[in-house]
This record gives sequence, structure tokens and C-alpha cells, in this order.
Amino acid sequence: MIQFVLSMLVRELGIHIRGRSTVKIDGEPVVLGNIAMSESLGGNESYMQGKIVLSLVNIMEEASLKNANSYNISDGKPQLINPPVYLNLFLLFLANFTKGGSATDDTDYSNTLMRLSQVIEFFQGKNVFSVQGSPEGNSLQDPELQDLRIKLELVSMTFEQVNYLWGSLGGKQIPFVLYKAGIVPLQREFITERGELIQDIKNPEPNPHLLQLK
Repeated sequence: MIQFVLSMLVRELGIHIRGRSTVKIDGEPVVLGNIAMSESLGGNESYMQGKIVLSLVNIMEEASLKNANSYNISDGKPQLINPPVYLNLFLLFLANFTKGGSATDDTDYSNTLMRLSQVIEFFQGKNVFSVQGSPEGNSLQDPELQDLRIKLELVSMTFEQVNYLWGSLGGKQIPFVLYKAGIVPLQREFITERGELIQDIKNPEPNPHLLQLK
């Protein structure tokens, strides 16, 4: 499901960038990949060069929504089902138009900043996405995900956080922007326990020995 959400964002952002570009774009303008494996950072993956790259850098549970009810009623019987897990996905969008961690010339760097501006422009104009509003949603076989909605929020990072992030990615900094995509519910229809509803309450029969003592 996470892969579907990220692919949906890649596709819609790619459509926006193609529509805003004044020159021909070869291939897909936006790709999904681990930026740490890019040639720009010393890796061996070349397909991310000259692209906007979307990388998932962190997943956190939304703690404020953990206290959901675990019981529901099905066919007149109570069921115990683990509540869904609500996730926040931290998405790194990078303008990967550099080689070896540095721009080759002023034209490359200008193109980098232009593409990054288009990313911010797109999510400023549209920050809520739904499966039903995506062309891929029609082919999604899981009916429980049809009502899935995600909202993107721009994350402002301190210089210390930026330094830690790029240190964990193992390379020099590439122009980027970080968004938090929340909330994505994950739930498996696995029933952990079944029971019967309480329908009648019966009073116990009086004990004749207790009555004699009184």
C-alpha cells in the first residue's frame, strides 16, 4: 500500500512538471528510488540522474490515534480486531541534477532550483490526494483502500537536522524539500477473538440453607 501511495504521488507530480516545462523532457521527470544509491552520492544507480527523486526516509506512527476501539459487531457477534496503524510517511523530494554531489555548471544548478520550485508549487496547490481521484485507483483490488486519503505538509528542518539527515544518507547535500504525508491507515482483517453477545441476565436461584440461617 505504501508503494501505491508513493507511485501515485510520483505520477501526479510528473504530470505537473511536464505541463510546466518549456523544453522536451526525456523519460519520466519524477522517479521513486533510494537517493543514497544514486550516482550523485557515489552509488551505482544511474536512473535517478537528471530527475526529481522521491525517497522514503522515515515512517512514524501517529500516536494520537492509537486509542481506537478494538471491538466491533459482525453477524450479531462481537469480534476483537487489532485497531489500524496510522502512519506518517516522511518523503524526501530531491532535484538530482548534479554529479558527484556538486553542480557541473550554472545551467545545471539553475535547472535544479527550477525543478525544486515546481515541486513546492505543486504541493502548495494540491496537498490532499485520494485513491478515488487517481487513475490507478480503478485497478486497485483492495476495496478497503478505496477511501484512502493522504495530506502532505511541508517540514521545516533545522541545520542540525539537515546535517544529520544527509549524514545518514552518506553523501553531500542535494537541493531537497521534505514533506510529511499523513495519515495512512494500515489494517489487516485478522480477527484475534470472537465471542457471543450478552442477551439475557438471569438471577441465581436462592440457596435454601442461607434462608434457614437467617
